Amino acid sequence: MYSGEKPRIPLGLGYALAENTSALKYFAELSSERQREIIDRSRDMHSRAELRSYVRNMACLGSDVII
Repeated sequence: MYSGEKPRIPLGLGYALAENTSALKYFAELSSERQREIIDRSRDMHSRAELRSYVRNMACLGSDVII
């Protein structure tokens, strides 16, 4: 189980979030545990395009994002 600390965002995910303010706002409002789940899933991305698509879907789907 994770502590309540905010997780560190990997560089690629950070860049993708910085390019999409809707996704960044959504991500910032999540619990630390949920952020960690998204971060863990982002590590499975094999390309920048795949990561950007993941972040774009996060912005579109909001709380319904599937990880």
